[in-house]
Amino acid sequence: MWPFENSLRNQLRNQDMLKKYRDWLRKWLYRGNKLNASAVILAVLAVALVSALSVYTWNNSQINQAAITNHQTNQVTEKEPAAPAEKPSASQATTATQETTAPATVNPEQMVKPVMGHVLTSVGMTFSEVFEDYRYNTGVALAAKPGSEVRLALPGTVTLISTGENNTQTVSINHGNGWESSYSGLEQVRVKAGDKLAQNTILGTLGEYSRVNGILENHLYFKITKNGEPVDPNIYWK
Repeated sequence: MWPFENSLRNQLRNQDMLKKYRDWLRKWLYRGNKLNASAVILAVLAVALVSALSVYTWNNSQINQAAITNHQTNQVTEKEPAAPAEKPSASQATTATQETTAPATVNPEQMVKPVMGHVLTSVGMTFSEVFEDYRYNTGVALAAKPGSEVRLALPGTVTLISTGENNTQTVSINHGNGWESSYSGLEQVRVKAGDKLAQNTILGTLGEYSRVNGILENHLYFKITKNGEPVDPNIYWK
């Protein structure tokens, strides 16, 4: 219903539009001295509808913006190829090859005696003068006096230094390709774990090592294995 009748229109002709609107709204909302409930409900519904429409429009704009951003990011990712792997230089390739190459083959025929004494036992069953019976030996006993220098039989790396019988020391060596050796009965040790040693390097000096391993004489107990199996070094010594 449009409230501006002829008499009211003439009265409001010279007023500004804001006042006209206020007078029209007052007349429309109030009928006499009572509030027009229908008008209030319509006004509330109109405000709610406008608010809901505004929220819906804003959410759609945010979703569309996120979709556009993701699409642009995917396009950039697809257009930018991964950087090619850097080709190693010749020196780097050589170093990597050296690190992965197996150690040089051990030649047991070049083995030298750790001490220059005579052989007291060999690998296998040997009669013990201490216990007066036969015992199996996994190493050989080389006669030597206390203080004798003990040398490395083959080149290798020190893996372990441990304490043995009579407070003596045992030096364990890895020669590579499954070959390992140990030297028991040392009093003084001149090497340490991790040392890479050349053949004939002095490992230390022999201590008091008699009546050990069922052997009366003072000796160095030398053991060498291939893949964990005992090997008799007497077949290689000349």
